[in-house]
Amino acid sequence: MRLAVLTGLYVGVVCSAQIGAQKIIELPLTGDPAPGGAYLIGVALALIELAHRTAPTRREGWVNAQIMVACGFGASALLAIYIKLVDAAPAAFPGQTFHDIADTWRIVGASLAAFAVSETLDNAFGAWLRGRVHDGIRVLATNAVSVPIDSIVFLSIAFGSLDFLRGQIQAKYAATLLVGLPLVLGLRRLVRQDEPNIVAAQA
Repeated sequence: MRLAVLTGLYVGVVCSAQIGAQKIIELPLTGDPAPGGAYLIGVALALIELAHRTAPTRREGWVNAQIMVACGFGASALLAIYIKLVDAAPAAFPGQTFHDIADTWRIVGASLAAFAVSETLDNAFGAWLRGRVHDGIRVLATNAVSVPIDSIVFLSIAFGSLDFLRGQIQAKYAATLLVGLPLVLGLRRLVRQDEPNIVAAQA
């Protein structure tokens, strides 16, 4: 039940990020450009670490987190398919189209590729760190690795360049610190399924 609720939140964050990525925004403090979905991807990566606490062992936590990643992957694909179908349907009023925004298929394809690489890596690294360091440090450490990888894969496929890399990384790290980290630390007691003796025995 706890995993299902967390997965629902994760899928909502991921799909919202796909929509936000259709627009390049200017970051408020630095003025650097970045896809609008960057903030929420920083939150999504942090939520992966929360999923590890829904099971008593590292192995089971890794499986739960990977299930969550797979649900986000599937939801992103479904979003792209549905937008394509709606766009192809006859409009009831003139001028209604998705063509004025970025190529949704390319954005989602890039996101799926980034999912396959960065979030799986984030999950594996986070599972290894579980029980070895504080959860706050685990969130920061995993995102320090996965955020640059996610950004490079996504930008290379979605836009064919790394022009927005600096802004993308800044937005994701900011979201990790201001939203993702407090969210994980605030909710971890609600999802915690630790059995200390079992976890400590895990290699």
